[in-house]
This record gives sequence, C-alpha cells and structure tokens, in this order.
Amino acid sequence: MLSSFFSKSKPINFIIVALYMFVMYVIAHYKNGINLDYFKIVILLVGCVAYILTMLILNHITQKNDLTYKSTHTILLFAFLTGILPISLTNSNILLSNLMIILGVRSVLSLRNGKYIKSNVLNASLCIGLASLAYFWSIAFIAIVFLGVLYFEPKNYRNWIIPFIGLLTVYVLSNCFTLLFYDSFFAITDYVEPISFSFDAYVSNGGFFSIGVLIICILFFLTVYLIKYSRKPTKSKPVLKLIIAQLLIALLLVVITLNKNTSEMIFIAAPLAIIGTTYLEIDHGKFIKEINLWVFLLLPLMTMLF
Repeated sequence: MLSSFFSKSKPINFIIVALYMFVMYVIAHYKNGINLDYFKIVILLVGCVAYILTMLILNHITQKNDLTYKSTHTILLFAFLTGILPISLTNSNILLSNLMIILGVRSVLSLRNGKYIKSNVLNASLCIGLASLAYFWSIAFIAIVFLGVLYFEPKNYRNWIIPFIGLLTVYVLSNCFTLLFYDSFFAITDYVEPISFSFDAYVSNGGFFSIGVLIICILFFLTVYLIKYSRKPTKSKPVLKLIIAQLLIALLLVVITLNKNTSEMIFIAAPLAIIGTTYLEIDHGKFIKEINLWVFLLLPLMTMLF
C-alpha cells in the first residue's frame, strides 16, 4: 500500500508528508516545552514554514535535475531523517539556515543549463551568506558554489570572484541592519565561531540512538549510491558529485561545530535523502519495500514518543 502510494508524485502525497512533518514538529516542541507567548508563537510558525518549505524545494530540485524518478520517496526520507533528530526541529535558526542552504544548492545546480550563470552564482552565495547568519558554520557550504563553477563554467574568472562579493554583501547589509536598529557594529572576528572537535556533548544529550540510525543510513545509502553512480549518464555526474559534496560538507560541519547537540546534523538530511532514494528505487520486491517505508514512517515517531 505505502509503496504504491509514495511511488507517485501527486498533490495528496505532498499534503500527507507535510502533515506528517507538522505532527513531528509539534511533538518535538511539546516534549521540549512550549511557552505560548506572542513572540514564541511567531518563532514556532516561522520554523514550521521553513521546515516544510525545505521539503518542497528539495522535491523541486530532485525533479528538475532528474536526480530521482517521479515519486515522493525523497521527501519521505527527508521527513524520516529530520524526524530522528527532534532537537533540530526545536531550533528555528537551524531550520532557517537549512532552508537557505537548499535554496543555494538549487541555484548552483541551475548552472548546468548554462543560463544566467553569474546571477545563479550570486544567488547561491547570498543564500549561503544568509544561512551563516542563522548558523555560522553553514558558511562551509560556499564550497558547493565554487565546485559548481568548477564543473559548469570555470573559464570565466568573474565567476570565481562573485561568491566573495555575495558573502561580503551579506556582511555589509547585516551590519547596516544592526547599526540602524541596535546602534552596534560587529567585526568579522565577532562573526566567526570557534571550532571544536569534542563530541562529549553527545554523551550528555543522550542522542546515541539518533546518531546510530543516521550513521547506518549514511553508510548503507552512500554505498548503494556509489555502486549505482558508475551507471549514470556522464552528463549527470557533475550534479551527482555536488550532492555527494554537500553530504561531505554537512559531515564536516558536524565534526567542527562547537555546540554539538545533534541539531547540526539536519544539514545531512537533504543530500542523504536524495542519495537514499536510489536504494528505494531498486526493484527488490514489493514486500521489502513496504517494510522499509513503514520503518521510515514509524521510527521517528517512536523516537519522539518513547
């Protein structure tokens, strides 16, 4: 039943997945504790919209770039991978940053059509710059922009300069905002956060189950993806490399971030959902696929409720 339902790409599929994500979002906040004042309600709404909008843009990316078949497997996996990280759903800054990263990746992948190269590079750089205001180390995804230039339009030297202009623009405009409303100015040294390679925080937060599930998914999905990679058309391989690069950068971010509490792992969800869809598209029997989908649906809820 589930296998036939999620193998289609119809409006009802997106509504069901969005409702499923909304339920997980509400449960995560309920368990975290909710103070229902006006400001908190606004933040909750902003975080929820950013969370669901990220799913919709991710689906647009996969369909437009032919990364998967016409199905809703990718967004289901995205819901699953974010659902096993409930702390990330209670952090609006992380959700907003992840949304901006997905928008930036969308612009980078648009470079493949050879149109509006400079505007797409600038848009991607601005999105990643804005993402870094919400969560600093998401600035590491600027590497995706440079890789996009390398793969699609490396000969024009201006394309290599534009990402720096985009980041500088975000920095200047954010300082204009703080000067206007708070009468303060922050230097680049105030903007940069320290690096930490300590994982002791994961012990105190008790996120071993979520981390374990995520590690298993990364190893299994990535192995299947790399096996299938050699069979992909040559013209699509630069895009596939960018998705793998996005995953690797997300893993690097987890390693170096200072305040580790599993919320930073949400950046892994989008590229891993695309990579994991390759596994679900394998014809390994309807019964096996049905079991997989039920696990993906129920495991996040069990993680939150028990």
